[in-house]
Order: sequence, then structure tokens, then C-alpha cells
Amino acid sequence: NHLMVLGLLAFKVTIHRHQLYFRLHNDLKTPPFSIIFQGVTRQHLDHGILPCIKYFINFCFYKFGLEISLIVAVNVIGQRMDFYALLHSCALLAVLSRRRRKAIGEVWPKYCCFTAGLMVLQYLLCIGIPPALCVYPWRTAVQPLTSNVIKWFYLPDFAMKPNPSFIFDHLLLLCSSLQWQVFEEENRAAVRLLAGDNVEISRSLDPCSFNQFIPVNNFLHCCYLDMVKVFVFSYFFWLVLCLIFITGTTRINIFCLGYLVACFYFMLFGGSVLMQPVRYILRLWDWLIGYTCFVIAMKNLLS
Repeated sequence: NHLMVLGLLAFKVTIHRHQLYFRLHNDLKTPPFSIIFQGVTRQHLDHGILPCIKYFINFCFYKFGLEISLIVAVNVIGQRMDFYALLHSCALLAVLSRRRRKAIGEVWPKYCCFTAGLMVLQYLLCIGIPPALCVYPWRTAVQPLTSNVIKWFYLPDFAMKPNPSFIFDHLLLLCSSLQWQVFEEENRAAVRLLAGDNVEISRSLDPCSFNQFIPVNNFLHCCYLDMVKVFVFSYFFWLVLCLIFITGTTRINIFCLGYLVACFYFMLFGGSVLMQPVRYILRLWDWLIGYTCFVIAMKNLLS
């Protein structure tokens, strides 16, 4: 594994040096953003399927890095299911409670430091203390902790060592660090011209007047990209409701009742929900996302 890591690092440095030499030799400027397809910008996004794919290969994390980071955080919680997963759940709730992207960007450096600090702490707990120096009190007390409690708190133990696998924690730290860079890059004018902006739509707008603020032409035509847009904007709402219904019916417990209530509430009003003011629509989805984070935290606490 260590040889593989060293090989990947050497491969990366070789590519970086070759690109630097090629740009210096041909008098080329270093692009303001690390991209694969040169010349593909936000203006090419709506020109067809191939330019759209190239654009998202270049700027997928720039546009959806926050969502990817949150998905990885939920994956870490589901994989660990211990005390530190509960801490990750609380951090996730604290980040999502900010709601707006700009507000999340202000607290994101603290979230990255929190993730890095937890990794360092867990690494020290895995190393532990040499047996000749001391004995852990949770094994020698009058009422010692059980092995399951020690495992849940991720405490160092001579009888049962903590699991030293940090692959998911490392992915979370990697994604959150990259997203920190995105929050800084999206404030630069050169990056906005190249990749577009990540400014949120105003919450006071009426959905019926959205066509006045859409910078592209009507996509109800006959190209394949327009068909993809029609599917996403017309049927994705119902696809999400199907996932909520499956989540609520897969297991029978008190937490699944909330998903069923949310699903039937959205199905009761149907597509008319999307014609409500933006503030009202986002408030509903904020409640659903908040409830989901609460369920994740409670399941981890009660596991």
C-alpha cells in the first residue's frame, strides 16, 4: 500500500512538472482553475450533450462539491456508527443550519479544522500508550466498561484495539478541503467568468417569473440535452418522492413515520408545490433535510 501511494505521488509530480515545462516552453499561461478540457466554459454548457459533459468534467466539484462533501459526511457516519460519528452528525446539523451557501462558506473552515482534529485524535487513540507505562482505567475500575461501550467510544484498549481504518474519514477531509478551496475560488472574477457563479437565487422570487432570470433560451426543443433537461426539471421531483417513500417503507419504526408524512404531504399538493414562492419551497425542503439529519444522529446514538 505504501509503495502504491509513493507511485501515485511520483506520477502526480511527473505530470505537474511536464505541464509546467510545456507551458513555459510554449509561452502559455497557467489556467486560473485546474481543468481537463481547455476552452470549455460556462457559455458552452447549453450547446449540446458533449460540451455539457466536458463542462461538468471540468467543474463538477465546483458546482456540486458542497453536496458531495455532505454525502461523504453521511457515509462516514453510516460506516462508523460510534461516538465520533455522533460528533460528525452534530457538525453536519450545525453546518446545514446555516442554510444559505454564503453562510455555510463562512463556517466551512471551522468544519475542516474539526474534521482534521478528529482524525488526529483518532490516530493518537489508535497508537495508545505502551502497556508498561499505565493501565487504562476503563478496564481496571470496580465496574469496568464493557467491550461494546469501549468500542463505541473508540477508546484505546489492550484487549481489543480500535479499528485503524480511516479511509472514509480521509475522503471526508479531502472533499471538505477541496470545498474550502472552492469557496475561496468562487469569489474570484476570473473563475466566475470561466466556470460561472454559484450565487443562490433570491428567496423572494415567484416561480412564475423565473423565465425572466434564466440566461439561456427555452430548452423545449428536440436535441438530446433538452430531453435531459426536461427529465431533470419535470420528473426529478417525483423521483425524490419515490426515494422518500422507499426510505419510509423499508423499515418499520418511529423514524420512518416522518418520511411517510413528508412523502404524502408533497404528493397531496403534487406539482403545485413547485409553483409556490421560493421561500416556502425551500422551507419545506429545509425541514425535510433537518429531519433526515436528526434521524441519522438518533440512529447512531441508539445503535
